[in-house]
Amino acid sequence: MKKFKVAALMMCFVAISFAMTSCQKAEDLIIGKWKMVKMVEGDRTITDGDGIGSTYEFKADNSFVMEYEGITANGTYAIDDDVLTLTVFGEASKSNIDKLTKKKMVLSDPDKPSDIVEFEKL
Repeated sequence: MKKFKVAALMMCFVAISFAMTSCQKAEDLIIGKWKMVKMVEGDRTITDGDGIGSTYEFKADNSFVMEYEGITANGTYAIDDDVLTLTVFGEASKSNIDKLTKKKMVLSDPDKPSDIVEFEKL
């Protein structure tokens, strides 16, 4: 009986730990520096050029810095119901957040869900 109680407690601990890590908010997970590694546009997969290698550093104050080939742009971001809005130079663009973990982010175009951009956290 004692082994059963220990096993049950261990299972509860694992379940609680899993629930706590899997329920992190997108606002917390996005903080940090991300590198664009892949784009898919229709049936075309891009892993070089076209912005691949650009970095986005998201900060806790809802600002971000984008860098690509020596060019830097500052902007702001907002997350609302799995939609990421980036605003740069007064222009806002929206992307669906399809996946966001500690190491990977996948965004898609709201008008063309098959068009995606993948990022890895640095």
